[in-house]
Amino acid sequence: MIKGLLYILLTATVFTTLEPVSKLIATQINPFAITFIRFFIGGAMLLPFSILQIRKKNIHLDKKDFLSISLLGVLCICVSMVLLQFAVLKADSPALIAIIFSSNSVFTILLSAVILKDKLTAVKGVAIGLCIAGVLVCTDFSSGSNIFSVVLAVLSSITFSLYTVLSKKFMTKVSGIIQTGFSFFIGSVILLAALLVTGIDFIGGVNSENIMHLVYLGVAVTGIGYWSYFKAMEKTSAMAASLVFFIKPIMTPFAAFFINGITPQGKVFVALVLVLAGSSLATFKAKT
Repeated sequence: MIKGLLYILLTATVFTTLEPVSKLIATQINPFAITFIRFFIGGAMLLPFSILQIRKKNIHLDKKDFLSISLLGVLCICVSMVLLQFAVLKADSPALIAIIFSSNSVFTILLSAVILKDKLTAVKGVAIGLCIAGVLVCTDFSSGSNIFSVVLAVLSSITFSLYTVLSKKFMTKVSGIIQTGFSFFIGSVILLAALLVTGIDFIGGVNSENIMHLVYLGVAVTGIGYWSYFKAMEKTSAMAASLVFFIKPIMTPFAAFFINGITPQGKVFVALVLVLAGSSLATFKAKT
């Protein structure tokens, strides 16, 4: 149990630094490039664990399975995570983006009701209302750039929720680290192909000063972070491991202060309380 808690804390710590560290290099490197490099490194690190699990459980993946994994990889990496990087680029504070993205459990409820035919309850309705209120608190309607970053963060959260729901619907044969490792790696390779076809420069801007930030995002946040997350589930439970996504938004305003020098505004903490309250209702009520 102690090991499980340590894995939870490790995962929450590295996940917390995603938006603040991304903000450091957001204006130097194309968001498409940051996403590709991050998930190519992280996916490559997770892939051996995915293959090991396949062999251990004697699972056979056919062409249909790989097609589903590839489409999920495109949705997660090429759409959701790219939107997240653009949101960080446009945002005044990376902490706001982290808080908004943490509301994805609420969007998962809505999409599950439509796609998986899950029942909407009054408690889930309250959860949705709290998270919407939190997003509105984050939004500065006097600033066009702030509104744009909030919209991008919401779209990233929605598409990540769609990735989660579709994973439950189509990936009944595999889950967890198997699906994550393959979808991350395949999604990053497909993103690379798209960058090459469109001629978007994914190397320009990378230099000796920011390359370690990219390596950190790939190795620590994506590779070690997700490996530690699945180890946390293995040592505890899926519900306990989900605490990671409640610790992360609490820590991010302080991480943004130390990493980016951005002092959190009062609205950040108001939004944090609302989003955490909504997400906790959505997550824990759904599991009881």
